[in-house]
Amino acid sequence: MNEPPCWKFLPEGNNYVDNSLFEVLFPVRNDSLCESCLYKNSPPVYLCVDLSGKILSINLIGALSLGYRPEDLLRKSVSQLFATSEKPLLSEAFTRLSHQTIGNKNHYWYFQLECPGWDRAWVKINARTSASKDHKPVILMVFEKITACKHTKYAMKESEQDFVFLGAGVDDIPAMLWMSSSDGCYSLFNKQLLTFIGYDTWTCERQSPEKIMYHRKPSDLDWLKLIHPDDKNLYLDRFEKAFGTKEQFQIEYRCKRADGEYRWLLDRGSPRFEKNGNFLGYIGSCVDITESNLAKTALEKSKQALQIELEDKIALNHLRNEFLGKISHELRAPLSNMKMAIQMLGIVLEQRGKSLPTQSEARYEFPPKADIYLQILNNECEREISLIDNFLDLQRLDSNPRGWVLESISVPQWLPQVVRVFQSRRCNSCKHDLQLDIASDIPLITCDPFSLERIIIELLTNACKFSPSGEKIIMSVQAKSQNIQFQITNTGVEIPEAELARIFDNFYQIPSNDPCKQGGTGLGLALVKKITESLGGNITVKSDSNYTCFTVQLPAE
Repeated sequence: MNEPPCWKFLPEGNNYVDNSLFEVLFPVRNDSLCESCLYKNSPPVYLCVDLSGKILSINLIGALSLGYRPEDLLRKSVSQLFATSEKPLLSEAFTRLSHQTIGNKNHYWYFQLECPGWDRAWVKINARTSASKDHKPVILMVFEKITACKHTKYAMKESEQDFVFLGAGVDDIPAMLWMSSSDGCYSLFNKQLLTFIGYDTWTCERQSPEKIMYHRKPSDLDWLKLIHPDDKNLYLDRFEKAFGTKEQFQIEYRCKRADGEYRWLLDRGSPRFEKNGNFLGYIGSCVDITESNLAKTALEKSKQALQIELEDKIALNHLRNEFLGKISHELRAPLSNMKMAIQMLGIVLEQRGKSLPTQSEARYEFPPKADIYLQILNNECEREISLIDNFLDLQRLDSNPRGWVLESISVPQWLPQVVRVFQSRRCNSCKHDLQLDIASDIPLITCDPFSLERIIIELLTNACKFSPSGEKIIMSVQAKSQNIQFQITNTGVEIPEAELARIFDNFYQIPSNDPCKQGGTGLGLALVKKITESLGGNITVKSDSNYTCFTVQLPAE
């Protein structure tokens, strides 16, 4: 029988080596042909080398899988099959093995190859020493490709190293951390997460409290028991989709804490990849957001309550505006009729006083105090009209404080006209020395002219009402920074210091402070303050010996 082709590459006289290799690889033999065929066609790489590393024999399939022909490797150093970085380690392994007793035991090495067929492939090497026919030691080696397994192992090692890289402080991070492998299995939990779920009650296999390795999928019943029944489907759906898309994800769900209470967790995961793009799994964190959710719920309820309150206020304002519209007509209409009747009565009295009485009229004589009564009637009617106007204006300001029509006003031109209008209206009641002092550098002011006129008229009226006849009333205007300052000073009267704090209150009148006995509504200054503040300004009052000064400041723009 011809010698099998595989053996023609062996050096002559080394049949003992051949038999030694067969004894290692195929301890049960039927015949040499069977042994030769198995050796030749087996997928693993079988090698026989001397202690210097020269290849004495290699099987055909093994050589071809490495990218060589058998004859290309014979008498060549086995180190040429290995990556450059592995050669020093390989040399050390050979040295250690050469000092072992021949055939004592098998040794297992893990190296990376660098050859045409298995470039950068990882192999597990089963090696043992044997003896040639002349009793020289040789090394028998079997290569098993484990690249895929090595990648997985490296990924796991990388995960552990990444976790360890965080340092001892990882357990001080106020978050629960986890890590998973690419198949969706959890690989690492930190101490915070273990404490949260109750480490002692967790049934997953563990290594040590400091470094826990889990190989459990989230669909396992042990984990799902911790998830609130209403959140399980959402959790599983998001988790499985994330591993399909390999993108960042986050889930909010309720998880049972060690004490049995369900807590809301915000679970975020980020994918991990190797440099070559291989997906390694996820690293993630869980944060207890129960208190935050409770605060959000309370805030939402508060917002809803505020919204309801706002809607109620809007409805109330609408009703109030309707009421004011109706009451304005109902109150003003009879007063307007009264005012008209009083004016007509005055005209009649005036005409009767100038004309000769007829025969029928001679029988009736007007009372001597008729004119006084008519004046009282007219004053009280005016007072009621002013009271109603001020009251309704205050209510409108409360419901719509910004209902202005803004214009650019030149104070030096506008103010003298307003003062003349005031003087024409109060020609009989205001017998004072009214002086106007306007600075020359007053800029334009953007304001509602009707509202500003209302402020000026009301303050001038107040000054006239509470100052004795003949006293001075000084109206001055000057620019102050970005504001325009209006001051109305009247002499001959002062306000007690105790009353200054209440002078702008609704319906408040200073006791015994009406020397002219003209009366008032108690709403004028309150209305002035309300209008001033709605225009973005402020009003103050100062009173000292024999004088009182009201100061209004309004923004120029």
